[in-house]
Parts: sequence; structure tokens; C-alpha cells
Amino acid sequence: MLASFSLVAAACGDDDESGDTAAPEVTTGDTGGGTDTTGGDTTATTAGGDTTPTTGGDTTPTTGGDTTPTTGGDTTPTTGGDTTPTTGGDTTPTTGGDTGASGSVEEICAPTEGEGEAAGEPEEGAGELIDLGTLVGDPPEHIDPALNVTLDAYQIVNAMYDGLTEIDATDPENPEIRPLVAETVEVNEDATEWVFTIREGSQFSDGELIVPTTFQCAWERASDPDFAGDYSYLMNFIEGGAEKLAGEAETISGVTADDEAMMLTVAMSAPYANFDAVAGFQLFFPMPKSSIENPGDYENGMMVSNGPYMLESARTDEQIVLVRNEAWQGDYDGETWPDRVGRIDFNVSADPDTAYNAFEAGEGDTALLPPARAVEAQENWGTTLDVEILGSFHFGFNQRDEAIGGEENTLLRQAISQAINRDDINEAVYNGTRQTSTGITPPGIPGFAENLCEFCAYDPEAAQAAFDEWTANGGEQAEPLRIQFNADSGWEAVVEIVIDNLGAIGIQAEADPRDSETYFTEMAEGDCQMCRLGWYADYPTYDNFMYDLFHGDSLDGNNFGANLNEEFDQLVDEAKQSIDADEAAVLYNQAEAILLNQDIGAVPINWYLGDQVYNDEKISNFPMTNQGLILYEQIELAS
Repeated sequence: MLASFSLVAAACGDDDESGDTAAPEVTTGDTGGGTDTTGGDTTATTAGGDTTPTTGGDTTPTTGGDTTPTTGGDTTPTTGGDTTPTTGGDTTPTTGGDTGASGSVEEICAPTEGEGEAAGEPEEGAGELIDLGTLVGDPPEHIDPALNVTLDAYQIVNAMYDGLTEIDATDPENPEIRPLVAETVEVNEDATEWVFTIREGSQFSDGELIVPTTFQCAWERASDPDFAGDYSYLMNFIEGGAEKLAGEAETISGVTADDEAMMLTVAMSAPYANFDAVAGFQLFFPMPKSSIENPGDYENGMMVSNGPYMLESARTDEQIVLVRNEAWQGDYDGETWPDRVGRIDFNVSADPDTAYNAFEAGEGDTALLPPARAVEAQENWGTTLDVEILGSFHFGFNQRDEAIGGEENTLLRQAISQAINRDDINEAVYNGTRQTSTGITPPGIPGFAENLCEFCAYDPEAAQAAFDEWTANGGEQAEPLRIQFNADSGWEAVVEIVIDNLGAIGIQAEADPRDSETYFTEMAEGDCQMCRLGWYADYPTYDNFMYDLFHGDSLDGNNFGANLNEEFDQLVDEAKQSIDADEAAVLYNQAEAILLNQDIGAVPINWYLGDQVYNDEKISNFPMTNQGLILYEQIELAS
């Protein structure tokens, strides 16, 4: 997931579509632009008071790792329960429990009356007011799970929704995928078909029950070619997903829903052993059936949710408010944390330093931590700097730009990588709080290997030699290299060091700060030479870094540099399709080595640590996962 913030229509208007829940008050600010995921500032407050936005860092998705399904037999349960549903066969999508019913998306996904009980208002006095800031700089562009691309907005989305599965990273080296809205998860021997049995009684905050067709319809919505967001390429994993995205099919042929048996069967377009991890990601979250009729209007209407919190109000350029969802069914173990914080105010701020200063002034309880303030924050407050995050900061290149991209400029990119003093950046900018990286994929991802990058060590002499060879071969800088980054997010200091490093060997470069609101949109449109990028794992798999960021299938998604290499793509495809974790790791390592040493498609800088600061006099437990997600429902206030 991209490191930054991006959200355009706030989440709710005045249309009360169903249930007894009042529509949240929502207005949208003058936001716009594309998928902006860097920077950020939100400051949170616990127990009343004025809230101040906090500022923050980089959020980047991840899909990596190698989760290997249980093999043997036909359909073998991988998580929970003893049920072994039949997969394949002639089962057709059903609605309302009438097995065998089928039809168009409109017929399958026609809104149905829920039988659950609406969440209603939180009990008076339940939990104390707490405002938490996890947004980064600009207003969020989307909090619709099908459209969001940034970690900062995902903090909100993840608090509002539960997916089929969740990631238990209690042991960071061996993350476990376990059921959430699903009761059991099963996979066949060659990982071409997955079966999710849905938990009875799951419901949205307005009382609408969640059944298998709920997920089917949410996925049809997310793959609608007129609506699909930047993550929609993940639907290619499912049989018929590519055809739906291309407008060649009305429905995703590989999805079969049986509401009577509470069974969702998903056929893969190719073997995929990590789909249980992907199925818990936001693109695959359940959505109310009412959202499919006019998918783009959902964010501007009544957003209902099935997670620990629900939306009360939103003005995306100022504040988003979540309150406790009393209808939440709880986590994997059924734990609902009944005394969890009753209200969370997300306040948007101009930049990280402004937010941090407001936090120090007592106007908020949490904030994103500006790197330059790390030492003083550790001395005075609680921080998450001890959490090793599955995230990576790197510079990417526009392979379509004649000045820096393509095979003819490989030596220039090599010189750039070897000229950068990563340790100096870590000490001067981050006060030693980040780990200098030797690759894109971070430690903690299954299959991780150290020192894959041959040109990531600071070696000015080798850099000079590579630059001289490029020049001797006809290379010439007509004008300074533009290094782009999202402004007002603390990146200037990093870029200044890089410019000095490059100048020392004769490479002319200049800073090109961009409006954070449109930074990623401009990059996707090709307006980039050398660009700052960050990525947080969406799920702990290796392919989340290699496939999402650099594969040809992701050109319309997160492959901003337009990296194209058939050998790389083939290795990643083979790794994704392997059900042998060790074999997959070798293939992923080979692919990453091609990216870094042959194509030099990216320049790794460092791996992330947690970047939140909080008032530890008010907050006694502030849990953060190694994906950088704050578990708001588990926050504990000091007595």
C-alpha cells in the first residue's frame, strides 16, 4: 500500500438507504487528484479536548510472502472448522438461499431486507472520547475499500470493515492467516480453488446480514470497468476477473455463492497459494448490496460497515469521525473488546511538523512522528519506533523517460544507486531509527533474502566509474535530473542529501517537489523521472512487493515506473503459482535480483519502523501491527 494519504469523496451524505442507522453527516472538501500516498498529518486526541491532525510518513501496500495451503486430498481445510465443502461442480451463484439461482449482477445483487439488528447509538458513557490522527497531510481521497490506495486512509477503512480473513502477526517471522468473517477456509491440492464458509450472524451496522452473495456482489462492484480503482488488477487472480475488468464479461465467472450453504467458492485463474491472505485485503471487503447499483455514489451516501467502528461524519479536508459499531461480531476468537474506545476523531493537518507541534501542545493524543523529532519523542512520549514494519522506501525511475529510462541508461541508474549514502540519510534525517535496506522486500516477509542488491552499497568510486562509462557510450545530460517527491511531507532533507551525493560524481540533479494531492496521479501519467516511493505491505507476501509494484499486470495500478521485463514477470508468475514455499522464495529472490541488478528499476533506501507518537499518560496500550496498522479496538486508556 502506498505510503501517503488519498481520499476524495467523504463517506456519507444524507441518504439513509436502509436500517435504522442515521446517515452520517458528510461533506467533501475541495479535494481532487489521484492516488496520493505520501506525507500526511493527523493528530488524535483522547478524552475530549481540541483535536489536532497528525503528520506522517509513508504508507505502502504489500503483498508478499508465501503462505502455503494445506495439500493432500481434494479440498483441505486450512483454517478452522471441520467442514470440507465440495468445490467445483455445477454449483451456480445463489441469492437469498435459493440454491441454483443465477442471473445478471443486478438480479444477484438486488438489495435484500436484513434480518439483523442495527447498531444504534453507542451506550452513554461507554468508552472515553479519543481522537486519533493517522492521516497524512492531505485530505483522504477515498475511504471506499474498493478505491483507497494509501495506508493512512486504510487506517480508517480497516477500523470500519472486516474481511474474509485476517493476519495474525503475533510471531512476525511466521504470520498466520486465519478466518474472520469466514468461519473456515479451504483450498484444493493445487491451489486453484478456495472455499470460504461464511460465519452465521455476520451483519453490517444497519442490520443487513452478510452472506456469500454479499462478497460476490462487492467483488463485481470492485471489478466494474467504469468504477474500478488502482487495486482492481488483483481481480486478475480470479478466473474471469480479467474479462470482467476489460468489459468483456458481465460477471466474474470464477465466483460461486451459495447463501443457503453459506459457502463462497472462488476458482483461480492460475494456482495461487496466497489467496487466503489477499482475500482479507480491502479490495475484497464485503459491501452492502445497495452499493452496487450506483457504485460511485456509495462514498457520498450512507456508508455502513461490519468492523469494530462505523462512520459518524466526514469532511475529508477537516475531520472524519468514527464511533463504536455495537453490531460488530468480533475478531477470530469472538473478542469484541466491549470497553473499546467509543469515538475516534481523525483530524487532517497541513504537514507532519504542524501536527506534531499541536500534539505537543496537548491538542491531540496521537500523531504521525516526523523523523527529525524521533529522539525527543522517545524521551518524552510513547512511540511505535520499536515496531519493525513490513514497508520499504525507495526511489523509482520512469522507464519511458528518455533521460533516465531504458536499457541505454542502465549505467546511469547504477551510478545513482551507488552514489547515494543511505547510512548518512538514516542518521541525518531519521536519527538512526530506520534500517538501511539492501533490497525492496523487507525482513519479515516469508522468503526474504538479505543483500540481493549488488549496487546498494555506498561506493562513490564505483559510481563515478559507471557514470563515466555511460558518458563514454554517448550518454549526456541535457538538463538536470528531476527528483520528484510529495511536498510538505519531510522528504526535502532526503532529496538534498541525494542531490549532493549525485553532484559529487558529476550527475546534475534538482529537487522537484509536487503537490501531495496530485503526486501519484501525475506519476501514473508518466510525469516523473526519479520519484520517491514508499510501500507498506497489504498482506505479508513477497508478491505484494514484486507483483504489485513492478509486474507488467500492474501497469495501470502501482507500477508507476512502467517496469517491463518478461523474464521478471515469468519468475514472479511462477513463484505466485507455486504451492512450495521454498521454491517460491527462490523464484522471488531471482526476480528481485533482476529488478535491482539487471534493470536497476528501483533504488532501495531503507525499511520502515513504526512512526506514531502517543500520549502515554493517557494511553497505556497502543498496538500497531507490522503492516503499520493501528488496532483501534484494542487501544487501552490509562486508568
